[in-house]
Amino acid sequence: MTGRVVEISETGKHLSISRGFLVVTVKKQELGRVPLADILVLIISGMGNSLSTNVINALLEKDVSIIFCGPNYHPLGLVWPLGSHHLPVQRLKLQIAASRPLKKRLWQRLVQAKILNQSAVLNYFGAPDPALAGLAKRVGSGDPENCEAQAARRYWSPLMGSEFRRNTDGGGINSLLNYGYAVLRAATARAVAVSGLYPALGVHHHSQANAFCLVDDLIEPFRPLVDLTVKKLYRDGVVEIEPDSKRRLAGILNLDLTSHLGVSPLSQCLLRLAQSLVRSFETGKAELVLPLSPLPIEIEAEN
Repeated sequence: MTGRVVEISETGKHLSISRGFLVVTVKKQELGRVPLADILVLIISGMGNSLSTNVINALLEKDVSIIFCGPNYHPLGLVWPLGSHHLPVQRLKLQIAASRPLKKRLWQRLVQAKILNQSAVLNYFGAPDPALAGLAKRVGSGDPENCEAQAARRYWSPLMGSEFRRNTDGGGINSLLNYGYAVLRAATARAVAVSGLYPALGVHHHSQANAFCLVDDLIEPFRPLVDLTVKKLYRDGVVEIEPDSKRRLAGILNLDLTSHLGVSPLSQCLLRLAQSLVRSFETGKAELVLPLSPLPIEIEAEN
């Protein structure tokens, strides 16, 4: 399930399909083409671009997620494929029938993994906080103590500085985080769709205004990978969205992660996580396939 993240970031581009390729033109002059089979996510962040329903349909038939971004790369809309699985009704019934205790245990596993990965990121940057490992152990079923929020309060200042505040409408570091999370969210939505799951039925998130509650549940353990990449960009003097920072943030989907099933790219790990969620619904046991800490083997190779 590896693939490319394609972004249309400038204005006045036209997208079309020709012989299995996504073709980008401006004033009828071709700028480039990408095989549809190679695309994992399409991001449209530039204004005044055009594409037809035929293009959208062709992308969805290849299980490509499409993100439309607003200011500061905050995603305004996500189009995802509905026909990727042959048993969508059966999977929907499984989600509806899942017991509250099971969903609370699933959320416990996701929060524990997120906090451990946050701890691994701080360790990488030489700012270890042993309390995070303790918080991960304290996470109960459904996280009744809200250890996730407690960990966040201990995490962001050592990582990004005491003045940093997470703001989806902010620029600088916040815009970099927005972009990375948007890429991750789209890839997770694709994994959810391919697994036949219904994205609005989360195990923890339940906002009536959010059509992707389940997606936002499953991305939690992987968010620290975006944070790590943004911190490395900031350390290199990059504080705004630019072509190289986009490339590096999109590259997180190809990072190799280790689980008890072996080493796989993050995009494949997302699919395995979604499929393990289906098995958890079937068996009534919270047995999620999650990456092991420390995170990407590339991190270890750098040290």
